[in-house]
Amino acid sequence: MKFKIVRSKFLEGLKKVQNIVGSKGTMQILQNVMIEAREKQLLLTTTDLDISIRSVIECEVDDEGSTTLPVKLLFSVISKAAEGVVEVEVDSQDRAIIKAGTATFKITGMSVVDYPALPVDQNTFEYVLPQITLREMLRKTAYAASQDDTRKTLKGVFASFKEGKLTMVVTDGRRLALVEHEIELPEQAERDVILPLKVVNELQRSLANEGDVRITIEKTQIAFNLGDTRIYSKLLDEVYPNYRQVIPTEFAEKIVVDRQLLLSALDRASVMMLEDSNSTRLIFDSNQLIVTASATEVAESTDVVPIKYDGPRIEIVFNPGYVMDPLKAIDEDEVTIELNDGTKPAMIRCSIPFLYVMMPLRIS
Repeated sequence: MKFKIVRSKFLEGLKKVQNIVGSKGTMQILQNVMIEAREKQLLLTTTDLDISIRSVIECEVDDEGSTTLPVKLLFSVISKAAEGVVEVEVDSQDRAIIKAGTATFKITGMSVVDYPALPVDQNTFEYVLPQITLREMLRKTAYAASQDDTRKTLKGVFASFKEGKLTMVVTDGRRLALVEHEIELPEQAERDVILPLKVVNELQRSLANEGDVRITIEKTQIAFNLGDTRIYSKLLDEVYPNYRQVIPTEFAEKIVVDRQLLLSALDRASVMMLEDSNSTRLIFDSNQLIVTASATEVAESTDVVPIKYDGPRIEIVFNPGYVMDPLKAIDEDEVTIELNDGTKPAMIRCSIPFLYVMMPLRIS
């Protein structure tokens, strides 16, 4: 195998795939990137057996072929190489000679024979939506996933392709984020799946501001075609809980508040947080919200935020991070906070099809 490629393009392709490698202790070949030179393209593929990612780059191929090379080492080599054309030649023993500027590097690889094959695409229905839309939906929900390894079902993003829309839901049992986007799909293409957080994180890195993403789903696999990048992932084989039953349907009070003002006040209050104290008290009163926080007997803070509200005084205590997360994820100027009292779940809404439910803390 022999090819020439612009160093910046080679580096960009390696950046896209280098995060998906097997952990130490797994098969050594999973630490490698599979490199295939075909016609005028270079295909770079990595996998950890649960997730696979492939990037396609333009290059000049003098001799077609394939090999696998240690991806972290190769990335380091190309990142340090001089800008310009990089020449790569691999012999029959999978020994690569890389020439870049005045430097020459030699790396010993492994045969592609033992490299895991990518999933085979079937003739299934494609769901198509803008890449930026999928990225924003994930940004608005993924932070609410559980970090508890014993709750595997909640360590993912629930995606429902039904009733002419894509609904994404994430919950850790104490809060829930939901966002919707209209999408064209026939009834026979309706599906519910759970995306592992690892592929969600990879998608958030890979999705662009332009172009479409084409999504295909098999029984246990999902594929995201981003044009010159394709991501495959196993789906979580779990049953997602009935999230709709935890979304309150009625609220006594609605408060409108400037999103950035509230976020800034909560951020200032979070300075008071210590390891044994991670709560903020919100006091909703006539046209003002009082945000208080204290660090036992060491320090305390009080902040006042103007709001649109003329109902009864309500005091409610939250983990401040749980309130700040959705405010960071949405871009609207104003949000609506819906409440019943200080002991029941509260909800944050805005002008887009988004809602966020959070449980208050019980503090004596």
